[in-house]
Amino acid sequence: MTSVNNRPEILTKLGVGSGLDTTALIEALVNAETEGVKETLDNKEIEYKAQISAFSQIKNNLKTFNDNLEIIQSNNALGYAGSTSDKTIATFTVNGNQASQAVNSSLTVTSLATAHTLTGPSLPSASSTVGARQISISFGTWSADPTQGGGQSHTSNGMSTITVNPSSTTTLMQLRDMINSAASDSNSDGEQDVTATILYDGSNYMLSLKSQFGAANEMKITDNHASSPVYAYDTSDGAQLTQRVAGTNAAFTVDGISMTRTSNSIDDLFAGMTLDLLATSDSAVTIKSEVDLASARSAITDFVTTYNDVMKSLQSYRESDPTDDERNGLLAGDSLLRSIMNEMRNSSGTAINGYEGGPYYLSNMGVKTMRDGTLSFADPAMLERQFKNNAESLRSFFKDQIVSDNTDIIPKRYSVADTKPGSYAVSVSSGTATIGGVSTTQSGSLYTVASGDPNGIALEINSSNTTGTVHYGRSFITLLQDKLDTFLKFNGLISSKVDGANKRLSALAEKQSNLEDRIASLYSRYETQYSAMESTIAGLNETSSLLENAFKRND
Repeated sequence: MTSVNNRPEILTKLGVGSGLDTTALIEALVNAETEGVKETLDNKEIEYKAQISAFSQIKNNLKTFNDNLEIIQSNNALGYAGSTSDKTIATFTVNGNQASQAVNSSLTVTSLATAHTLTGPSLPSASSTVGARQISISFGTWSADPTQGGGQSHTSNGMSTITVNPSSTTTLMQLRDMINSAASDSNSDGEQDVTATILYDGSNYMLSLKSQFGAANEMKITDNHASSPVYAYDTSDGAQLTQRVAGTNAAFTVDGISMTRTSNSIDDLFAGMTLDLLATSDSAVTIKSEVDLASARSAITDFVTTYNDVMKSLQSYRESDPTDDERNGLLAGDSLLRSIMNEMRNSSGTAINGYEGGPYYLSNMGVKTMRDGTLSFADPAMLERQFKNNAESLRSFFKDQIVSDNTDIIPKRYSVADTKPGSYAVSVSSGTATIGGVSTTQSGSLYTVASGDPNGIALEINSSNTTGTVHYGRSFITLLQDKLDTFLKFNGLISSKVDGANKRLSALAEKQSNLEDRIASLYSRYETQYSAMESTIAGLNETSSLLENAFKRND
């Protein structure tokens, strides 16, 4: 291909016969045939590159906004702050699982919950073999320590029995790993039923087994080795292992009421609050939960600020000047930009379902939508009024939830994809349950819904006849993030838009290359034609000069 700005040497020879500026004439003819097409292609190139640049920046802005939403959501700014008069005895904090409440109570800690801990036997090395045997570990409550003589009994708590089968070559380290691998989480509390470690006492190595906290999680261990059941802790083979710590419950009083728990971390005493017991106390300490909306106001202010920054950025790409087409926004009239802005605006009016006393709206927090699509947090007092009327309303802005108002009905799981946010009545009669009016399938105490609005909800129900309500809610922030994800995800709408523009840009480059080839061809054709014309005229001029000279000689 010949560049249009570097014409062949032949152009310097044109015009020598006719006297015309044939170079300029050819340039004008080529431009007349191609200038319109070239301008269209150049404008398209500018347009596609502007789209790619603009939407890449928009995606980056939305991603930053989404990251800020994550930070705001994780701050637990739910309107209450907990405290204790002695942090060495206990801590009292908001947990975000339910709306909190005002608390001012006295606490005395009598004993802490402990985990049943057994050790033994002593071995010279962690690589020593333990011998071929079958070891089974079950969990429950001992009537008394088996080391205290006969007559003790162990009552199972229903957790799964763990069985391992070391061989004659299994080492102490391998036995530890076998037990940890076999251990399950029978009660679905996020912790395995037993943890095995190896201790070194300065002289010997020994296996250490620790159950979950609480008196109901003590271990019974059988060892089928006929002559040396050294890993047994039961009534038939005796307490071969040594009990280091008995499994006990935490014992404490709150406002004079005696209570026990299997764990030192207690989240069912006061709704929305977690009490962590750290030490026993000779005298009462004070635990408090007080209204503290400062962090909530700050979080909502941060949200409004970042939201408005994004909306103003989007608006700058869309704005156009009706008096000057040259001053139109880069994406004026773009349907995807319009869709993004509409989804952002619509989010402020979205109903937040699945929270007690709802549905709630962003306006319940004192946030208003302005005419230009931005938000205003001009009435923080409304947030306080709404919160004091129903603390759950603030939670609907920050936190997702699935909660039950009946302790016999325990939510175990839901489906983000299939479960529709809402409040669902639960009815259990003779062991048959419905959730939100939809029949369930039963597996033991677990009841699961596979259709309708509550599709995907699974509940553990510990009563054959009871009723209650389960609230499943997705917060305002989560709902907004869902909308953003439509645009931001790997194969989302913005990526598709940018990919499409890149493809059109590639196709445009090919058209521009073809146009350059066409321009070069036109130059070549016109140059050939005008070169022939100039040669003819030059020949005629030469003949004319010869004739003229001949006539002059004859005169």
